[in-house]
Amino acid sequence: MSKPFDLLRELSRFGEGTDINLNDAAIRPAFGLHVEQAIDRALKDPILLQGQRAEAMFEALVVSLGEVQLIKPEDGGRVFSSEKMQPPDFRVVLKDGRNWLVEVKNVYERNAFRQRRRLLTRDYRKTLDRYAIATGGSLKLAVFWARWSIWTLVDPEKLAPGGGDLTVDMMEALKVSEMASLGDESLGMRAPLLLRLATDPKRTSPIAPDGTVHLTIGKAQIFSGGFELSDRSDQQIAWTVMQYSDWETKEPRAVVDGDRLIALEFDCAPLEMSYQGFETAGPLSRIFARYYADQTMKNGEVVRISAPAQPEWFGALRLKGGDGRMPMWRFILEPNYEGQLIRE
Repeated sequence: MSKPFDLLRELSRFGEGTDINLNDAAIRPAFGLHVEQAIDRALKDPILLQGQRAEAMFEALVVSLGEVQLIKPEDGGRVFSSEKMQPPDFRVVLKDGRNWLVEVKNVYERNAFRQRRRLLTRDYRKTLDRYAIATGGSLKLAVFWARWSIWTLVDPEKLAPGGGDLTVDMMEALKVSEMASLGDESLGMRAPLLLRLATDPKRTSPIAPDGTVHLTIGKAQIFSGGFELSDRSDQQIAWTVMQYSDWETKEPRAVVDGDRLIALEFDCAPLEMSYQGFETAGPLSRIFARYYADQTMKNGEVVRISAPAQPEWFGALRLKGGDGRMPMWRFILEPNYEGQLIRE
């Protein structure tokens, strides 16, 4: 059982400036009331909840992608400095040794085609820059565009040199996004994906006159473009795409022979096929965002802040070689900052 360091720190802060003794029995109900009131205020603040959810999602996403040396929350605890400084949300150390300080922002704009927001004021940006300079890190801004379930990662100084207000447009941010450095990429594979649940003939009843059947699944198979996936890593990738990508999974189709149900089949494919030999399933970060929403949102409201990381999902992509692997296309977006200055 882990020790309650964070809780003890909060209790200590609660008693600061008073003569309350930590061992005084009266402090417990008083602290409990303080916590209850704070929680009530937080739950009535949807902007706070969405912001905290986005921060937790970013951390879980980076852990799931598995392409950095280290990620840790940076903004906990106090900062004592000669100038006003603000720690960004996370410190991220990449495998090549680059040291990033990442501030996370959640953006929801109702108009799907006007995704633009001022995210950093001049003064607030200065406090972040001072902290980055003092601690030897490069400041980055991770933006979750909630309307589209899209993550971008940008360099404020390259977008708007000089330390002024920073306004970010989603389409411009996509052009210069550095998410690939964290392991993000877009997948392409042959469509459709097909999940086939074959029944056990010895334990499945004939189809009754009213159409009912009592069945037992005997075998599960996944196909990509008609090719059966036998490798477990391929199966994991395909199953993740079926659940959380841009592709649509249709209602099950019954495979029947006489009065016997042979199998149930689920087709999953893009709404519009390109017929170019493969279809794109979207960025890994967007697939993860949809999983995260499924775990933390209900009827448009935040019901949880955090959800488990899923390193096994994307770890399957890093495995090399093997016989009978499915064809896969992987697209890595490199940032292009040239001519992309965004000013207020």
